[in-house]
Formats: sequence, structure tokens, C-alpha cells
Amino acid sequence: MTTRTALVTRLVAGAVTAVVIGGGVIAAAAAPWPTLTREPMSLDVVPEAARSVAACDGPLLALGRDATAASAITSAASSTVVAAADGAEPTEYTLAAPDRADDGAPPAAFSAEPTGGRPTDLGAASAASLDEADLRGLAVSACTRPAMESWLVGGSAATGASDLVLLTNPGDVAATVDLRVFGADGMQEPVAGQGIVVGARSQRAIPLAALRRGEQSPVVQVTAQGAPVRASLQSTLTRTLIAGGVDQIGASALPAPQQVIPAVNVTVAPDSGASAGGLSVRLMATAADAGASVTVRSVADGGVVSQQDDIALMAGRPVELEVTGMPVGDYTVTATADAPLVAAAWTSTDLAAPADFAWAVAASLVEAPTLVAVAPAPGPTLTLTAERETVATVTPVSGGTPRTVELAAGQSRTIEVEAGTIYRIDPGAGGIRGSIGFSGDGQLGTYPVAGSAAAAAELTVYP
Repeated sequence: MTTRTALVTRLVAGAVTAVVIGGGVIAAAAAPWPTLTREPMSLDVVPEAARSVAACDGPLLALGRDATAASAITSAASSTVVAAADGAEPTEYTLAAPDRADDGAPPAAFSAEPTGGRPTDLGAASAASLDEADLRGLAVSACTRPAMESWLVGGSAATGASDLVLLTNPGDVAATVDLRVFGADGMQEPVAGQGIVVGARSQRAIPLAALRRGEQSPVVQVTAQGAPVRASLQSTLTRTLIAGGVDQIGASALPAPQQVIPAVNVTVAPDSGASAGGLSVRLMATAADAGASVTVRSVADGGVVSQQDDIALMAGRPVELEVTGMPVGDYTVTATADAPLVAAAWTSTDLAAPADFAWAVAASLVEAPTLVAVAPAPGPTLTLTAERETVATVTPVSGGTPRTVELAAGQSRTIEVEAGTIYRIDPGAGGIRGSIGFSGDGQLGTYPVAGSAAAAAELTVYP
């Protein structure tokens, strides 16, 4: 073979090889390649059970009773507390009250150790009443767990009101709290509401007027650092030197596009000739402007008695809606919007007689069995509102026959309960919202059913 022939042969062979390799690459690119998919490693765990804690509002307080000390806060009436736990026996302890000018009865808190690797379910509630020239009425409240964020919807800082923001820390670590107050002019961060130190096992009382004087429809956002606190509001009203009522108002459900107030008790018929207090609903969009609607339904038959649509809400500016023409009865109030909001409803007894009022706040959804304490106060009832179709069970923890409550989606029902008794509520397959209401001669009060500490969901952990 000549040199030229050998060179041609090598060129031809190289070209053929190149074609073969190129074709293989193209074919490989066109053919489906094997893939390897790996899901992230995860583990569902239940957090280590912690001690259950519930803090109470404590006694009714009076602001400025002493004419020589207009800013002095003193105890006006002691409260009666009932408590029970499902598991370990609860321990009661008292809290310091550094803002008080007297040594009246201190607020109480309860704790219970975990049992069987799970938090102990703890239920407690308190009631206080008085009938004096400057302060009268019934105040009831549930003793609840502290939280890092709370929303107080209710009360007033206008003339005639002497409201107090209560910050209760039942834990062993001090908390630092900031208060943001929303009103007709939007949000403010008052100097008196910033960096409030709430010591371990103590309660602070801050006059609402010191935060935003003159505001008729405030909403207060409470944010804690270092440790959670229980936030609440004591609201008192005086009309032309006549005591108009008192209430202890717990935190409302956290902002959401829908808020449900299970029961608002209207006690005076609009055509009775008496001076009825009426019903009003306070709303506020918390993050963005929103359009909202408010529906008021009769608990007795589910019928709509009031419907207000196309309510324009500006973020951070509370709106007060008057609902007129309400017959005597219990009503469920539902507020919906296209952005998160908070809500509460106000009603009162006959204002022409010894009067009282109550704020009913939106209730959180309860999806697991929980204990609820019925405060020792007159005429107690339990109202349940269903998220979905369900059969709820209500059982006294001290023993007794369970009661079943069948509910369709969106339906509410009211049953009588016994004052001073602790019940276990099993919401069944669907979630429920609930409230305990009280009504007597010139007395009115309510508080929502709170979820159990023992119902903490599993956490998914990604290494």
C-alpha cells in the first residue's frame, strides 16, 4: 500500500467514526434519560410536652376612685375562679400586680404538668360582679394560655370610659410588650405602649386613655418578646355619673378572612318602649384595604335577620356597624372579607335600668377535644357553631351524661350548662366555634371557647 493510499484509508475511517459517534450523541439526546428523584428527608414529630398554663384576669379594677390620685388603680371587686384539669392536678398561684395602689386580691394563674407525654388539658374561668355608684355589672372571662401576639377588639377611650389593658405573664421569664393602637386616624405606636416590661408571674395594667385618649372604637395589637403574655381589656362605662356596666374582654381570634362570633345575646326588644342598648359590630382589616360583609343569623332557627354587604374597610381603621331592629334572642355574627380582619360585637341590657354590657369577640376554631370552664355567674349557656357538618359531644368532667349536639355546616345551637362546672367538648369530625354566655337581671357577659393545649399538631422537621 502506498503512502497516499494509506492516508486516504485513514481519512475515510475517521470520517465514518465521526459520523457514528455524532449519530450516537444525537440518538442519546433524543432518547429518554434515566432520572433520579429524591424526596427531602423529613420526620413528623410531636414536640416534647410542656407544662400547661392558664392566666386569669383577676379582680375588677377601678381607675381614679380617689379624687386625690386620679391615676391610681385599685381593686373594686374580687373574682371567683373555677378550674380543673384532665390529667395532672392543677396548681394555683398568685401573680404580682405592681401597677395597683392597694393590696387587694391578686390575679391568679394555674399550671399543670404533662401526663403520658402530652400536655395536660386545663380549663378555668372567673366571674366578678358589683353594684356601686361608679361601677356596676358582671364581668366573666376564661383563664387562657399566654400568646406572643394578641388582638383586643372592644372598649373605648372616649369620655365616660375608664378602660384598662391588662398584660398578664404567668411564666417564669420576663416579657417585653409593645402595643399598637388603631383608630379613626390609623395606627399609632404610643410611647406609653412601647417596651412595657411584664415581669415573671406578674400583671401590668395600662390605662387605654394613656395610649390613645378620646378614641371611640380602638383596636389594640399586643406583641410580646422574651415570653408570651395573656392580653385582655377591662372596659367600664359611666353615663352622666351613672354606672353603665363593666366587662372583661379576652383576645379575639387572630386576623383571618372570616370571623365568627358564635353568640351575641340581645336582651331587650326594640319595641318594648325601654331604652335598649342595641347591637353593634366592630371590624378592622389588619393588613390591606378590603370589602367586607356581615351576616347576623338567629341561633334558634338559622334565619338571617341582618345582612350588610359592600362594607369598605381601610387597613388599620376600625369601623363600627349598628344593627337595628333585633328581637330578643341569641345571634351568630359572621364577618367575611377579601383580606384578613378582626371582629367583635357589643350589646347591652336595658340602659334605663341598672345596666350592663358585654363584648363578644370572634372565636377560634376548635378541632380537637378541649376543656371549657363555666364561670360561676347567672344564666349560663353554651353556643356551638359548626365549621362543617358534625356531631359534637359535651360532657361534665366531674361525671354525668354526655350530651350530643348535631350541627349542619354553618349551623349554631345553644344548650344550657351549669355554672361553676367544667365540661369537655369533643367537636367530632368537623371543627366548631363556641362561646359561653351569661344573662341575669342587669347582668350580661360572654367569652369564647379556647382550644386545648393538648391538641398541638405534629411538626414536620426537615434535617
